[in-house]
Amino acid sequence: MTPREIANQQLIAYNNHDIDAYCALFHDDATLIDLPSSKVVAEGIKQIKSMYQARFAIPELTCKVHSTSDIADFAIDRETVYGLPDGPVDIAAMYEVIDSKIKRLFFIRE
Repeated sequence: MTPREIANQQLIAYNNHDIDAYCALFHDDATLIDLPSSKVVAEGIKQIKSMYQARFAIPELTCKVHSTSDIADFAIDRETVYGLPDGPVDIAAMYEVIDSKIKRLFFIRE
């Protein structure tokens, strides 16, 4: 699958709060990285699953993608996440896809 197809599938799983489908799209050693700090937010599928299980427990949680761009192994989305306790968050998400799974996910939050 292409990086765009993987990014689209993760959006569906995210909005359906389907933790198993969501995690199935990541490598076991995937990393979530905040930019510009380069801080690792989660490393490995166990940490990713734990982080998103807590998020998916929020009934109002949803993500809307406003625009996309693709280059090489990256699918890049400009999105807004709704339903978080502090209100909507605008994000640029960059999904690095290797062998049809997300290897690294970079976030820039506004």
